[in-house]
Order: sequence, then structure tokens, then C-alpha cells
Amino acid sequence: MKKLSTLSLLLFYTLTLFSQENITIGTTHTLHSKILNEDRKVLIYLPDAYNNKEYQLAKYPVVYLLDGEQNFHSFTGISSELSKAPYAHIPQMIVVAICNTNRTRDLTPSLAGEQSFFTKNNKKIQQTGGNNLFINFIAEELQPYIDSNFRTSGYKVLNGHSFGGLTAINILLNHTELFNAYVIIDPSLWWDDELLNKQADSLLGTTDFKKRNVFIAMAQHKVIAQDATTNMERGINNFKHLLETKKPNNLRWGFHFYEKEDHGTISIPAEYDGLRFLFENHLIKVKEAVNKPELVEQSFQKLSAQTGFNFYPSQTFLEWMINYCTRIEQPKQATPFVKMFNKYYNAE
Repeated sequence: MKKLSTLSLLLFYTLTLFSQENITIGTTHTLHSKILNEDRKVLIYLPDAYNNKEYQLAKYPVVYLLDGEQNFHSFTGISSELSKAPYAHIPQMIVVAICNTNRTRDLTPSLAGEQSFFTKNNKKIQQTGGNNLFINFIAEELQPYIDSNFRTSGYKVLNGHSFGGLTAINILLNHTELFNAYVIIDPSLWWDDELLNKQADSLLGTTDFKKRNVFIAMAQHKVIAQDATTNMERGINNFKHLLETKKPNNLRWGFHFYEKEDHGTISIPAEYDGLRFLFENHLIKVKEAVNKPELVEQSFQKLSAQTGFNFYPSQTFLEWMINYCTRIEQPKQATPFVKMFNKYYNAE
């Protein structure tokens, strides 16, 4: 027993030598909404560089994530990986995940129609059609809160799946100024006899979308028996057809059909592809840029023209390029990147 006791103490002592540190992805914030007359919880992720004192001048785009409690972990992982310098496909971004209280109420633009499966449950009928109030909450309460408490650049992205995608299309059509870009995943455009497609039929041809960028993803639905009133595939294809025929002014859009994904599995690949589509031209060929530093500013000029918003190379990217030129013993090649750093971030 004495030997066993000594061994146990030794193991305990050895384990205590390893320090423990929590891994924190984000923080939880609770806002009281006067518009919705309830408390709303949001999860907020800040990029790694946000709290680095060397980068206090940096401001960040914001992604607003619907169904936040379901998608926060996966989306922040994708965003973090895609924004790593020096091979960053997208800028570093703040992620604001909006958690649900009454999802169907908030994410549907009208009361359930008589032909909807919601008529089978009268209580559910009464809990639909609150989308406009929810959009007002985002515009008048949530976005001002984020902008006043965090270093935001002004560029805003909305990510929505299913009913969240329906909400995103409602905002795109009827509240165009609210977001700059959208990742819309398998949207429930069947809702209320394709109400939003009927609106799109007129609005897509008359609205100036002012360089909004939209990525739309559709899952494989043939493997699932669909009720005629909830035909996801039909509604999405009808919206795509409207985009093709109406040719909306100043709207850049992309569409991808995910043959091997269903409604429940499509989110992760669509978010990855969607972010890359929205920020095309953000990725820089590092080794080529060493000898042709003008490629960096040229790429960001293209990105800015494409988005209607001024994007610049990040401080972390420029710092990496400066250090890389030194590491490969080409210190003179670092000079243009030092100039860019000073130009965009007011360094002395």
C-alpha cells in the first residue's frame, strides 16, 4: 500500500505541473429589445488580432449569423481558418450569432397561408409573420450596439439557412441597405405560396442593389419526399430563374447546387464556399508578390470595386510579408510592404 500511495502522489504531482488554460471562442451578450419586448442573446466572436495592442487601429467587417446557437462553433472555425495570414481568402471578421427565442415567428415574413402545413396546428399559425419586427430589431438595436461597442469597419454580411435564408432574401429585396453581402443557404422560398418570389419578380428588375454580393446554395432534395406546399427545390430554382432573367442592377450573385448534401448537411460547405465567393480577389499569391508587390494593391482595388467598399491588406498580412522578405534574405523587397503598412495604418 505504501508503494501504491507513493506512486499516486507522484502522478498527482506530475499532473499539477501542467498548466490548464481555457479555450475561449467568444462571449455571450444579452440585449433587451424594446421592439421585440424580450431579452435576446447574441454570441460574439472576435478575430485573434482584435485584442493585440499592436493592431489597435484595425477595424473589422461583421458577419451576422442567424440560428446562431446552431452555427456559431462551425462558422467561427471556418472564418478563422479562411482568414489566416498570409494565405487569407477573406478578411478577419467579427461574428455576431443571433440566438433564437421563437424561430418561426421571427424568420417568416407573413402569416402562414391556408395551404401551409402550419394550418394543422393553430398555435403555430399565430406564431408566424414576425419577420419585419425581427429585421427592425437588427437594424435599430443590434447593429447600433455592435458598432458602438466594437471596432467595426461598416461592411456587414448576413448568413442564413432555411428560414434564415428566407429572412436574408426578404432583407435583400426590401431592406437592401442593411447588409453589403449575403450567404443564403437552401432558403425556404416555398413559404406562403412563394411570397418572396412574387416580390422578387418586380423588385429585382427595378432596384439598384449598389454592389451587393450574394451567394446562394441549394441542397439535394430529390432524395426526400417533399410535400407539395413545401417544395424547396422549386422555390429556389424559381428565384434563380428570376435572377437570370431580370439581371438585377449592381447585384453580383453566385449559385451552387450541392448534389451530395441535403437540407441538414449543406451549411458547412456552403458557408465555406460562400465566404470565398464574397471575397474573391482577397487571396494574394505570396511568393509572386515578393517580386511584384503591386499585385497586393491591385488585388484589393479589384475587391473594393467588386464590393463597393474600401478593403485594404491587413496589418497581420503586411507584417508577415515584411518578416518573410527578411527571412529569405531579401530585405530590400520588404520596403514596399513597409510603405503600405504606414499608408493604411498611420504608423510612424
